[in-house]
Amino acid sequence: MTRRKSDEGVVLINVLVVLAIAGGLMMLLITSQEAALDRVSRASDAATAEQIAMGAEASVVDALRRDLDTGPDTDHFSEPWARSVIQEEVALATGRFSVGVTDLQAKFDINQLAQVTLGTQEFAKRLMVALNQPPETVTQIVRILSVLERVNALDDLASFGVSPVTLDALAPYVTALPVAGAINLNAVDPFLLTVMLQNRSQALQLVRLREAQGFLTLDDLATVGALRPQNSGFTSNAYLVDVTAQAGRAEIAMQSLILRRNKLGVKAVEIVQRRFIYSEPDSSEDAR
Repeated sequence: MTRRKSDEGVVLINVLVVLAIAGGLMMLLITSQEAALDRVSRASDAATAEQIAMGAEASVVDALRRDLDTGPDTDHFSEPWARSVIQEEVALATGRFSVGVTDLQAKFDINQLAQVTLGTQEFAKRLMVALNQPPETVTQIVRILSVLERVNALDDLASFGVSPVTLDALAPYVTALPVAGAINLNAVDPFLLTVMLQNRSQALQLVRLREAQGFLTLDDLATVGALRPQNSGFTSNAYLVDVTAQAGRAEIAMQSLILRRNKLGVKAVEIVQRRFIYSEPDSSEDAR
């Protein structure tokens, strides 16, 4: 009798072990399925957000191409192309969405110093002085660019001995363009414009005119008694586009470098660089 009870106890234990294993396997299957579904959902959200961002980028490319036909002589953010694509952050059915465009020719192109011209070097030295930086750094940069011909970013010069402090001071007003480009007077910062004109009063008058009408012309320069500065113009062909798109639990920030070409009758717009940053919206924001 005792042995039977003992055997029954062993059987019961075995049954419980089997049930526990079966239950564990079932939980594992359910958990794995939920994880797989979650991954699929996240991937779907990310794909949707990416498609929204790519669509916005395509709209900017199309608008910039049309502008080569409709307004090739001037570029500013009051033009129809800019108004049609620039979008402050709004809420769509999928989530947040915004499109920003930066005119890269609002700054001085450091690669211009590869072309050893007295006027360009003198301007660069004036800018150094205005920023309380050593003007002899210009000569250093000229020597570097005489070998490299071009740098991809202003910070690249730090690897060749240019002071990071100087580069930080230059950063708001200087860039490194992938193609040659003059400073667009329709976008240039007031401080940089003052250095270019060497006349604060004229610069302030032009800034007020630009704020009132959205752009500048040669007639506006003549009105305030200013000559068009060397290495300046009224058009741009280098832009940085920033798109933010959200879909479900996926949010994407996409940055694209876009260049236009309009030479010898050939008009083209190309994306030369694109960068994605994926993230998930803050759950605290979703709760609100």
